[in-house]
Amino acid sequence: MVNYCRFTLKIYKMKLKPNYLFLLLFLVFVNSITAQIKPLIVQRYYPKDSLKYSKAVPDAEFNYESKLYGKTTMIIHCESQYGHFEFVFKKKISKLRRMIDYKDGAVSEKFNFKTKKWNHEEGSWNYSDMKGKPIDTIILSEHNLYAFVLLHDHGGLIEKAKFQDFGNEVYWPEFDYQKCTISDEDKDGKPEFYLSYMGDSDGLDAKPFKQIIYTIPEKPKGQNLTKSKATAYYPSGNEDDVYRIEYDENWKQLPKAIKLKSQKIIKDHSLTYKD
Repeated sequence: MVNYCRFTLKIYKMKLKPNYLFLLLFLVFVNSITAQIKPLIVQRYYPKDSLKYSKAVPDAEFNYESKLYGKTTMIIHCESQYGHFEFVFKKKISKLRRMIDYKDGAVSEKFNFKTKKWNHEEGSWNYSDMKGKPIDTIILSEHNLYAFVLLHDHGGLIEKAKFQDFGNEVYWPEFDYQKCTISDEDKDGKPEFYLSYMGDSDGLDAKPFKQIIYTIPEKPKGQNLTKSKATAYYPSGNEDDVYRIEYDENWKQLPKAIKLKSQKIIKDHSLTYKD
């Protein structure tokens, strides 16, 4: 009986050895892959940092295509094993007005971009009609938003993604800069580009907060980035409207970690949003 048990144990050990070897090889493979994935280096730059940006990124200009797309409001620089990227945010203002509120009325002015001065708007109160000091000043602008994901390539820049949304007298899109970022949530070494903005408007229609994600496709060579979008709608007066979130088909195909990042951005915005 003792000899039988020893024989059985010997066979059991022989069966375990290949399994242990496979497990060891698997762990070595996983560790080698993990070690090869380098964390992203991400840095934000604002207009006040333009000189600092020029020194840090000599192959790019802070005011990228400013004649076509207006002033640069922010750039997020990213260095990854898939390349160096510039996430450029721009705002082109076409009209600018301001309302200076007083206790007994308001003075309206339009900005002249040629003279760089504010001019009194016809039909508005005059300053001479007002008494006391101004209570508040409200600035309204008609503007377009643009954003670009640019890839460094042999001393130049290649446009991999372009965003644009046009405002008007009753629609004012604005970037939520703190919720625009670059990350690698699924830890595959590929950066994801998160663009978040609010589409405010004058009216009872629900106000959209859009969360856009640009991702690098499986075979990125020569291809633009893939765009995915989630939109949260905030009720603004219509009785039938309720807060809701809609996801496009590309968003639904994203890895779970990226979805969670996107949903967190939307949730954080909902906690601070005020109509």
